[in-house]
Amino acid sequence: MRIVIINGSPRKNGACGKILKYLNDYLEKDNPETKINLINLIDFNIKYCTGCQNCYKTGKCVIIDDNVENIHDLIKSADGIILSSPVYASNVSGLLKSFHDRVHMTMEQLLYRKPCVAIVTYENLMGHKTTNILKEMVRNAGGYTVSSLTIKNTFNNDPLISKNRAKIERAGSNLVRKIVRNKPPLFSLLYSIIAINFFLKPFVFKNKENYKGIIDSWVEKKLIKCDIVKE
Repeated sequence: MRIVIINGSPRKNGACGKILKYLNDYLEKDNPETKINLINLIDFNIKYCTGCQNCYKTGKCVIIDDNVENIHDLIKSADGIILSSPVYASNVSGLLKSFHDRVHMTMEQLLYRKPCVAIVTYENLMGHKTTNILKEMVRNAGGYTVSSLTIKNTFNNDPLISKNRAKIERAGSNLVRKIVRNKPPLFSLLYSIIAINFFLKPFVFKNKENYKGIIDSWVEKKLIKCDIVKE
């Protein structure tokens, strides 16, 4: 079993960082054979997406010196994903958004059939709005959210009070159960199938050569059949 944890906060030891470290330790203790990658995006000099669309054509980003493609490959091979962000200006952090743009998650359906946990910390307003944005990122990339935590926390305070620890542990246990069960909800599967066949495929198949990387990823995930590509 492999789980990837993404910390979208620029503050490694902020509220999100503390929660994710606690969750990482909890998962490792209860699931010693599980491989867990805790990734602090601030450790990488993540560059902006330039809109060149090379990832559509080849399946890879042309920018290779910030290791985003390596993180992409970890997510691709993972069985479950945990995404986290603080609320910045009523939204996810700019760091997480830049990563989301670069990791070509949506068109590729990178999270297809993968259970995910969404974790948001906030101090004043828009916590639940930001949680919904994270959940939408997951859904649009083919995954499904098994637990979401929206934790209100005063700036620089420790979020790991007993009530929150219990919620964090439940979210971790729920993620592991869903991975073991390996049965995505019907709604999630239908959402991806409808998105591919009625919205994305008609657009992509107008110019197959420029979207070969995307098409190959769909075939690999069995979202479309090989013979359709040859037509």
